[in-house]
Amino acid sequence: MKRAMLTTGQKLPEVAVTDRGVMVPATRIEARRMVLDGKDIAYRPWKLSATHGRVRTLYHLAARLGLEEVNKPYIDALIAAKLPELLPDAPYKTITVVNIADALWGTRALALGRMERNQHDFPYALFVADEKGLAREAWGLQPGQTAVIILDRNGVIRFFKEGKLTPAEIRQAVAILREELKA
Repeated sequence: MKRAMLTTGQKLPEVAVTDRGVMVPATRIEARRMVLDGKDIAYRPWKLSATHGRVRTLYHLAARLGLEEVNKPYIDALIAAKLPELLPDAPYKTITVVNIADALWGTRALALGRMERNQHDFPYALFVADEKGLAREAWGLQPGQTAVIILDRNGVIRFFKEGKLTPAEIRQAVAILREELKA
């Protein structure tokens, strides 16, 4: 695989995830917040370009047990920041792309079940099940790892880090998101 060197200031390469794709739970708006309307979750193809026009955090991770804990402090900081993502047309979205192709033998169903539980807990967030590892390949990410990518409304990379974010990087990333949302 050819490694892409993602750098700030460049557009993130397009990717289309057609196997599984983005989770689509049944939702309704209640008290100015998106909430679940039942337990059923469907899947539909997902394209990165479909999210243009919004500031986004792409949280890419391999479907490996315990890996979601690596950058949990960052996810906690996003929740604490109370960014405007609670409605379908909000100017910000957190998109978690899980590389199901990177699951260890026998853990694929566990990873999908965990994603569906997370979707129930955070119905306003987008969760993408990438069965073939297309995003990791298109973006040249390391197998078996996590990556945090912040994009502006035009799909330009404003922050990129593979692996665990330091407390200083978490503060920097949240500050970038706040700055982009003011623009």
